[in-house]
Amino acid sequence: MEMPFDAFSEVSDEALLVLYANGEPAAGRALTTRLTPRVLSVASRMLSDRAEAEDVAQEAMLRLWKVARDWRQGEAKVSTWLYRVVCNLCTDRLRGRKRRAATALDDAPEVADAAPG
Repeated sequence: MEMPFDAFSEVSDEALLVLYANGEPAAGRALTTRLTPRVLSVASRMLSDRAEAEDVAQEAMLRLWKVARDWRQGEAKVSTWLYRVVCNLCTDRLRGRKRRAATALDDAPEVADAAPG
Protein backbone atom coordinates (compact mmCIF):
# COMPACT_ATOMS: atom_id res chain seq x y z
CA MET A 1 0.00 0.00 0.00
CA GLU A 2 1.46 3.35 -1.07
CA MET A 3 1.26 6.12 1.51
CA PRO A 4 1.05 9.81 0.63
CA PHE A 5 4.42 11.57 0.67
CA ASP A 6 3.47 14.04 3.42
CA ALA A 7 2.41 11.18 5.69
CA PHE A 8 6.08 10.77 6.58
CA SER A 9 6.75 14.34 7.72
CA GLU A 10 6.50 13.45 11.42
CA VAL A 11 8.18 10.05 11.19
CA SER A 12 11.77 9.70 12.51
CA ASP A 13 14.69 8.98 10.19
CA GLU A 14 15.17 5.58 11.81
CA ALA A 15 11.54 4.62 11.27
CA LEU A 16 11.70 5.77 7.65
CA LEU A 17 14.78 3.65 7.05
CA VAL A 18 13.06 0.60 8.52
CA LEU A 19 9.95 1.27 6.42
CA TYR A 20 12.13 1.56 3.31
CA ALA A 21 13.91 -1.71 4.16
CA ASN A 22 10.50 -3.35 4.50
CA GLY A 23 9.50 -2.35 0.97
CA GLU A 24 7.99 1.12 1.32
CA PRO A 25 9.58 3.20 -1.49
CA ALA A 26 7.79 6.40 -0.40
CA ALA A 27 9.67 6.22 2.92
CA GLY A 28 12.94 6.12 0.99
CA ARG A 29 11.92 9.15 -1.05
CA ALA A 30 10.96 11.03 2.11
CA LEU A 31 14.26 10.19 3.80
CA THR A 32 16.20 11.21 0.69
CA THR A 33 14.35 14.52 0.51
CA ARG A 34 15.02 15.13 4.18
CA LEU A 35 18.73 14.19 4.37
CA THR A 36 20.27 14.91 0.97
CA PRO A 37 20.37 18.73 1.26
CA ARG A 38 22.26 18.54 4.55
CA VAL A 39 24.60 15.83 3.26
CA LEU A 40 25.32 17.88 0.14
CA SER A 41 25.98 20.96 2.26
CA VAL A 42 28.54 19.15 4.44
CA ALA A 43 30.29 17.66 1.42
CA SER A 44 30.35 21.04 -0.38
CA ARG A 45 31.95 22.74 2.61
CA MET A 46 34.59 20.04 2.99
CA LEU A 47 35.49 19.70 -0.69
CA SER A 48 34.86 23.22 -2.06
CA ASP A 49 33.72 21.56 -5.28
CA ARG A 50 29.99 21.23 -5.97
CA ALA A 51 30.29 18.46 -8.55
CA GLU A 52 32.51 16.34 -6.32
CA ALA A 53 30.17 17.02 -3.38
CA GLU A 54 27.23 15.75 -5.42
CA ASP A 55 29.14 12.54 -6.15
CA VAL A 56 29.88 12.10 -2.45
CA ALA A 57 26.26 12.77 -1.49
CA GLN A 58 25.05 10.20 -4.01
CA GLU A 59 27.57 7.60 -2.81
CA ALA A 60 26.62 8.22 0.84
CA MET A 61 22.91 7.80 0.11
CA LEU A 62 23.61 4.58 -1.82
CA ARG A 63 25.50 3.24 1.18
CA LEU A 64 22.54 4.11 3.39
CA TRP A 65 20.17 2.15 1.14
CA LYS A 66 22.54 -0.83 1.14
CA VAL A 67 22.68 -0.89 4.95
CA ALA A 68 18.90 -0.38 5.38
CA ARG A 69 18.01 -4.06 5.79
CA ASP A 70 20.71 -4.57 8.43
CA TRP A 71 20.05 -1.32 10.33
CA ARG A 72 20.00 -1.88 14.09
CA GLN A 73 17.75 0.68 15.67
CA GLY A 74 18.97 2.35 18.81
CA GLU A 75 22.70 1.99 18.12
CA ALA A 76 23.11 5.25 16.19
CA LYS A 77 20.98 7.91 14.60
CA VAL A 78 20.67 7.61 10.84
CA SER A 79 21.81 11.19 10.36
CA THR A 80 24.90 10.69 12.56
CA TRP A 81 25.87 7.53 10.69
CA LEU A 82 25.30 9.22 7.32
CA TYR A 83 27.34 12.32 8.20
CA ARG A 84 30.22 10.11 9.33
CA VAL A 85 30.08 8.32 5.97
CA VAL A 86 30.09 11.69 4.17
CA CYS A 87 33.08 12.90 6.18
CA ASN A 88 34.98 9.70 5.45
CA LEU A 89 34.21 9.90 1.72
CA CYS A 90 35.30 13.55 1.64
CA THR A 91 38.51 12.75 3.51
CA ASP A 92 39.26 10.00 0.99
CA ARG A 93 38.73 12.46 -1.86
CA LEU A 94 40.95 15.08 -0.24
CA ARG A 95 43.71 12.50 0.27
CA GLY A 96 43.37 11.52 -3.38
CA ARG A 97 43.85 15.13 -4.40
CA LYS A 98 47.07 15.32 -2.38
CA ARG A 99 48.36 12.08 -3.90
CA ARG A 100 47.60 13.28 -7.43
CA ALA A 101 49.27 16.63 -6.74
CA ALA A 102 52.38 14.91 -5.35
CA THR A 103 52.51 12.55 -8.33
CA ALA A 104 52.16 15.44 -10.77
CA LEU A 105 55.05 17.22 -9.06
CA ASP A 106 57.22 14.09 -9.17
CA ASP A 107 56.47 13.66 -12.88
CA ALA A 108 57.37 17.25 -13.74
CA PRO A 109 60.51 17.51 -15.85
CA GLU A 110 63.65 18.99 -14.37
CA VAL A 111 64.25 22.53 -15.59
CA ALA A 112 67.82 23.28 -16.57
CA ASP A 113 69.35 26.26 -14.82
CA ALA A 114 70.94 28.62 -17.33
CA ALA A 115 72.97 30.45 -14.68
CA PRO A 116 76.70 29.79 -14.58
CA GLY A 117 77.78 27.27 -12.02
